[in-house]
Amino acid sequence: MDSVEEKKESVPSTTSVNVEKIIEEIKSENTELVYESTDIPEFTSLVFQGDERYKSYIIDTITGEELELKDIIKKDKMKDFLAKEEELLRLKYPEFIVNGILNSDGEKVYVIKSNEMIVYYYGYTYEYDYKETVFLTINYNEVHDFLDFTHLLDTEYINEDGYQYSKDKKTVAITFDDGPSSTYNAKFLEVLAKNKAHATFFMVGTMMNSCQKCVFDTYQSGNEVASHTYNHINMKKSDASLVDESIKKTDDLFYQITGDHIKYVRPPYGAYNNTNLDNVDYPLILWNIDPEDWRYRDAEKIVNHVMENVSDGSIILMHELYATSLEALEILLPKLYLEGYQVVSVGELASLKDRTLDSGHAYRSLT
Repeated sequence: MDSVEEKKESVPSTTSVNVEKIIEEIKSENTELVYESTDIPEFTSLVFQGDERYKSYIIDTITGEELELKDIIKKDKMKDFLAKEEELLRLKYPEFIVNGILNSDGEKVYVIKSNEMIVYYYGYTYEYDYKETVFLTINYNEVHDFLDFTHLLDTEYINEDGYQYSKDKKTVAITFDDGPSSTYNAKFLEVLAKNKAHATFFMVGTMMNSCQKCVFDTYQSGNEVASHTYNHINMKKSDASLVDESIKKTDDLFYQITGDHIKYVRPPYGAYNNTNLDNVDYPLILWNIDPEDWRYRDAEKIVNHVMENVSDGSIILMHELYATSLEALEILLPKLYLEGYQVVSVGELASLKDRTLDSGHAYRSLT
């Protein structure tokens, strides 16, 4: 954290209770004191760890009474505080985890520190049987106006954001060919957003022209738009000048819609040759996982194929044109999350793997 600025208030200057005695009363053979606040005059915050979870106590420094969260939030601000907590929870976690907290019974443990609080969520029921402990760090800059105790404010801080992907986690890229679909594009984007996932959409120029809003919305959503040629041509069987024209025409249209340029090309049918590698001024992006969603139109089969074959650095091929592919995505993203994967675009995968994607090369995965 950077330097801090203290909120000034009239607060008690001495501690009247014997904190050590309280600690001894709370401690048991199965717990260990892991945190004791020193910078908050109104109370002492104690955190114990045992049985793979935390237990937090807030002890009034004058009376020695145990306080609850409502006692340290301004009387008329609890609703606002909880709304901000939910907002930050949605920023960090996929929707299925947030819904589990909002729609099932569990216990929240608030660890109170001088400049932030950490909330641990225990005993909630999540879809897909998610077992990891959910926790949220709330910087006091976010809830400053709701707090009824002396606290510190960081001059700089960063909220926990589910789109802040990590190089330390398993990562896969998911890709969608043959769109954009005016019927399904917005729905694919919605499912990705609910799961804090990004994807690369390899779009066909004629389809882009038919739904320019789809192109713009995909680009603006943080997902990646790439080229699948203008007319879905077989690059391997086409003259080099025709291939160049088809790719350039797609990029020109993309620039007209977004003001940006295409960075990657996927050869339709996965068909390319050395002439394409020598002449196409873009990296060619292929795949190493193909559930053949276009063939089977079976969401369960699609999900099972991906989960049985996925590994760190995989590039998954799907298509934007089918309801069953959308249904599969809704199931697949939480399952990948449960298995410790983050799902990103091709460009993000390359960045996280410290790889440069160069023209003259074709990439099936980034392992």
